[in-house]
Amino acid sequence: MSEPSQKRSLRRGVAVLLVPLSGATTLPGFVESALPGVSNALGAALFVTAVTYLVASLGRQVAAAADTPL
Repeated sequence: MSEPSQKRSLRRGVAVLLVPLSGATTLPGFVESALPGVSNALGAALFVTAVTYLVASLGRQVAAAADTPL
């Protein structure tokens, strides 16, 4: 496996793990926040970031496959 492919796999793995951890209902159980709502906002931000990365990564992979001749 090439170096860029390994890095991409690692980033995708992290993003896949962040999706369930970033749930707005589960993150407050892991993070005790001094400021109310911070853990919910952090969970939502992590979720949106992880899902956006996975969708963009899939789109790049499909675009690269479309340019490859059969």
